[in-house]
Amino acid sequence: MAIDHAKQQRMQEAAEELLRERYGQNRNYLDPLKLMQEVRAQALGHYAGGGEETPEVPAEDVLAALTQMEEARANLDALERDLIRAARSRSASWQKIADALGMANRQAAEAKATRLERAAESHRSDRDVRAQRRDRARRRTVEAWCRKYEARIETVGGGLVDVAGAWPELAEDAAASVYLDQLSKATGGVQRVECLEMLHWRIAPSGRQGLEPSGPRADEAALARDAVRDLLDELSAVRLAADDARLSTKR
Repeated sequence: MAIDHAKQQRMQEAAEELLRERYGQNRNYLDPLKLMQEVRAQALGHYAGGGEETPEVPAEDVLAALTQMEEARANLDALERDLIRAARSRSASWQKIADALGMANRQAAEAKATRLERAAESHRSDRDVRAQRRDRARRRTVEAWCRKYEARIETVGGGLVDVAGAWPELAEDAAASVYLDQLSKATGGVQRVECLEMLHWRIAPSGRQGLEPSGPRADEAALARDAVRDLLDELSAVRLAADDARLSTKR
């Protein structure tokens, strides 16, 4: 039976959106290997302590993780190709590369390097078109939503900056300090939302213990954190709705 490439692409995009929402903190870039490891860990109860129940992970999450296998293999191939390139650029012989790879002879190593080069070009060509199309559509949706709610985004962002001192850990996090500075200086909704996503991931990471605010402004900080969460949840729903609408037009 011939592969239905259009159906396969719709399934892939829907799976990536599910993984992004549940396991990727809605980041634009997803590391397929890390995603699969995260789903496996939760599905098999690797995070559960003594006496704790294994978290409920539905079959759709596991199946979505399996859709990342091809991408993960391609990434590992690209890593192997780059390391071979790096070794050759440092005058390593093909025989030494073969030995490092556990291969019988230099000819086998050279043949593998050629295959990896060709596979990377083929995968990049196929994958980039789909990824770019999806990312452009998602970016347009986010930009439109941010324009509509720009005043609210500014208020929520300003509120978080104002009480950031209630989380002492943020002051010790160099990246968080950069995002807070960018958030305070941002002039557009899209940039503010990107900063809020990164800061919220640090304050309340999915699947892990979040930071608790302290000090005299702890209550205000908790409210600011919840306001950020509500804002990002709404944006996530908008992204999902846009993807569903786009996929339905292709069926």
